[in-house]
Amino acid sequence: MGRNGDIFDFHFDTEKFKFYLKNRDKKVTYQDLMEILYKNGIESSEATIKKWLMSKEDNKTKPKPQYIKILCNALDIPFNEVILQDVFRNDNQIEFRYFPDIYASAGLGTSSQCEEVKIVSVDENFLKEILDIPIKKSYDIIKINGDSMEPILSNGDFIIIDRSKNSLGTISNADVVIFRKGEDLFCKKIKKEPFADYIFLVSENKKYEDKKVDNNEFEQCEILGAVVSKMATQTFKNFIEVVG
Repeated sequence: MGRNGDIFDFHFDTEKFKFYLKNRDKKVTYQDLMEILYKNGIESSEATIKKWLMSKEDNKTKPKPQYIKILCNALDIPFNEVILQDVFRNDNQIEFRYFPDIYASAGLGTSSQCEEVKIVSVDENFLKEILDIPIKKSYDIIKINGDSMEPILSNGDFIIIDRSKNSLGTISNADVVIFRKGEDLFCKKIKKEPFADYIFLVSENKKYEDKKVDNNEFEQCEILGAVVSKMATQTFKNFIEVVG
């Protein structure tokens, strides 16, 4: 175990990983591995991946276990056979809320949703290294429905919202927020005007017009929180564990 809870003391069986790569119907190249990681928000290079697959590993060259799990899931390689699962897992787990049936509309609004809540367990390292957000317990996960926030947020993305940012005073200019107006739930960027008593609700997709709203009117909405990160579906499946 490394400093600040980071995990360094794990064994990556590179020979077994390469064995699975070689015994596939279709050859897997370094470029293929790079593309799998890139689709999950991780940038790498052929030189880096070559170092990862060297027989002699050290702390500077071996990949993070999160990266190995992404590759294993994509290539149907048994993760437990190429890395020690009991060492991969960090004891520093954070639990926060996931709403599987809540969809924030990046479009014209989404209503009549079931607000069932589940508790998910997330590794602190995942927050720091994959999502690049501070370690807090005030996060919720919901899903985006619609295209008005593309390319920042896409239809089907899982978003992490910080529910401590739940008022106009706690929201910064250019924050993307989730708010409820009546029965509808929306996802929009907030654009504040200096010394003005109104804001603009901005859509990144220029097919949608921005909307000018008085501050008093917006404060009547229920602000669920500000978006601090997002995950593609595969990343969510790889790292989010539903515990209750």
